[in-house]
Amino acid sequence: MAGKFELRVSPEELGKLRREKGAIAGRVAQLDRLEETLRVLRYRYILERVRELELKLEEMEGHYASLVEFEKTAAEDKVWLMGVREEISRENHELEKVRKLEGGRGLGEEAGAEGKR
Repeated sequence: MAGKFELRVSPEELGKLRREKGAIAGRVAQLDRLEETLRVLRYRYILERVRELELKLEEMEGHYASLVEFEKTAAEDKVWLMGVREEISRENHELEKVRKLEGGRGLGEEAGAEGKR
């Protein structure tokens, strides 16, 4: 009969072993409660982080939408300004033609004439 053996202990030792067994069982139960508390705290932390990240993502999406709108507006403004620039350039060319047709009389001569008055 391998593996079986008999232990003889005194009643005092048996009482001591039972008390220690109870203390160990109490510690194991306390450890189980602590582990459960740790699991709950980890879960709460993860939920809190998820909520924070969702809020941050929502905020970033708002900023991104604003930037996209700004970029669109900037592109439209650029097109408009290029049109204004082209219009001014055409007007300058027309004024230059008129000046040449008038025999080289430019704005400088007109300003000088007004200054003499």
